[in-house]
Amino acid sequence: MKKTLWIIGIFLMLCWCAAGCSSQSNSNLVLIRTYEGGALYKAGSVNVLSLKGTHYQMGRQYGMLMKDEMNALLALAVSKYSVWLSEARMLQVANAYYANFPQKYRDVIAGMAETSGLGLDRQIVVNGIEIIQKINSIVPAAHCTGLVVWGDYTGGAPLIFGRSNDDHPFFRNFGGYVVVAVFNPTDGGIPTAVINYAGAIYAPTALNRYGIFMEINSGNSPGGFKLDRKPTVVSMFEFLQSCQTLAQVNEAFQTMQADISSIVNVSDLHGVYSFECSLDAMKRASVDPEGLLVSTNHFLDPSWGLSPPTPDQDAANGWTVARRTNGLAWAEAHRGQATVERMMAIMSKEIVTEKGLYNSTSTIFQVVAVPAALTIWLRAPDHFEWQKIELGGLFYN
Repeated sequence: MKKTLWIIGIFLMLCWCAAGCSSQSNSNLVLIRTYEGGALYKAGSVNVLSLKGTHYQMGRQYGMLMKDEMNALLALAVSKYSVWLSEARMLQVANAYYANFPQKYRDVIAGMAETSGLGLDRQIVVNGIEIIQKINSIVPAAHCTGLVVWGDYTGGAPLIFGRSNDDHPFFRNFGGYVVVAVFNPTDGGIPTAVINYAGAIYAPTALNRYGIFMEINSGNSPGGFKLDRKPTVVSMFEFLQSCQTLAQVNEAFQTMQADISSIVNVSDLHGVYSFECSLDAMKRASVDPEGLLVSTNHFLDPSWGLSPPTPDQDAANGWTVARRTNGLAWAEAHRGQATVERMMAIMSKEIVTEKGLYNSTSTIFQVVAVPAALTIWLRAPDHFEWQKIELGGLFYN
């Protein structure tokens, strides 16, 4: 009897480890379930996907592992959009956006549609969930911040990249559906982790296995959307899947045509470039001291001839000047002693009252990354506080 109980105990322990142990001994990732070679982990309450295969196969894995979240996000979006848009109009706009996706990302979406229960049309809508109302001019473009320190500012410690994804209050409830999806393609491409809404196959915030981190802020040049162009956030995904160095990223940007005014900030392990993109041109800005970049939503390169908002206009422009001022002041105050913990602290402080980078109505989610460690910290106010996610063990060769 005792031997039988001992065997049962060992069996139960093995089952528990298979379902709940981390993917690597130093990681806090807890395995939830697997499907066709893909895996869903939890880091606290954050969903973390590890996908491997062709882009189509990774789509099938994603669709099955995130089917509940994507169906719930679609239901939330339909209920919010119904005031302005019919489902037929949502699909029309989402299709126009999807039309310029490269085939490999269309393959991901096709695979997702097969296993999520959504079908292709609704899967395409989920992919465009963030962009539909912006193309329709229902809400303005986002207000985001990039704050990067390295070298003298970190006292020689690894580069730290802070990214606040701020958007219209319309999206505040969407933060609970932010997913970290690690794509490990076997049909070509560098493994890349994308932080985005469940089912959105583009890379507004992402990190590849070589430590290239990339994020996008809206810009202040005119022109709206160019729907006949490949989305900038899709080009970003392509660059992350093809570039191992900052120099390669810089070369890739020389031929990119932006579909919307934007500022794309890109770091490797040792430095950062800031690409200011209008619909007609791209310029690489270089205005901050070595070891520091503070990027918000107004172009900084003086050759654009675009002035930042005046103090009385700043609130209406998402506090773009205040956020940059706060970031610069923080960096100088902590010069030589900037840490992940201090980065998370300023990102958690309110913009006006606490001289931070957080807006209580428009901050959807925030990321702090240490590319050298392939580690991020993720926060979505109202949904979860800072959660450490070690990605190194999820990138395959």
